[in-house]
Amino acid sequence: MTMDADIEKGLESVLLGPKADPAVAHEVRPPARSARRAALALSATAVAFSFVCGATARRALRNMENDELTIWLVLALSFLLGALLLRMCAAVCELVWLERTWHNVPVALRKVGPVDRVGTFMLVGFSLVPGVAWFWKLGLVAGIVDGFEHIRAETPFRAPIPRRLGLAAVIVGWIPGLNVYLAPFMWEVFATRVDAACQEILALRAGGDRPG
Repeated sequence: MTMDADIEKGLESVLLGPKADPAVAHEVRPPARSARRAALALSATAVAFSFVCGATARRALRNMENDELTIWLVLALSFLLGALLLRMCAAVCELVWLERTWHNVPVALRKVGPVDRVGTFMLVGFSLVPGVAWFWKLGLVAGIVDGFEHIRAETPFRAPIPRRLGLAAVIVGWIPGLNVYLAPFMWEVFATRVDAACQEILALRAGGDRPG
């Protein structure tokens, strides 16, 4: 019976996240800055690929009447595919950052809309469902902001957590074109602000100086 109870408790922790213990202070871990920076680099490269794709596509249109048309079309499609793959990899890196940041939110506040105790399985799972992922990410952003504002009451850090910017980055990500050229960089600014808050919280709790 004890082993079954332990297995059930472990599965519940993975699916729903751990239960809050009011007697234990919430631990804030260092942010996943490497994943955030990788997402930025991949997104910037995807933008460069998309510009090259446009240039080669225009070159193909100018060569409609000769044998170079096929070559330029293949090049254009190759760069387009490269841009899409790079953005997919960037989205994975953004999800890694999001998962780490979510676990810096106090357990009692890890909720998205009516869903309480959102753990890693639910966070990643719903983030991969087309359509649902858009609204789910809005809820995650709101949860992150609320969670850090709750931490601010206990550890008074100064770094702002820009709710509107985070929500705007998600909404702009719904718009074709802007989801490549603008949304990733808006998200990067939001994520950088959150990471700065994490670093300041860690410094304050360690008794050190605030990061500059």
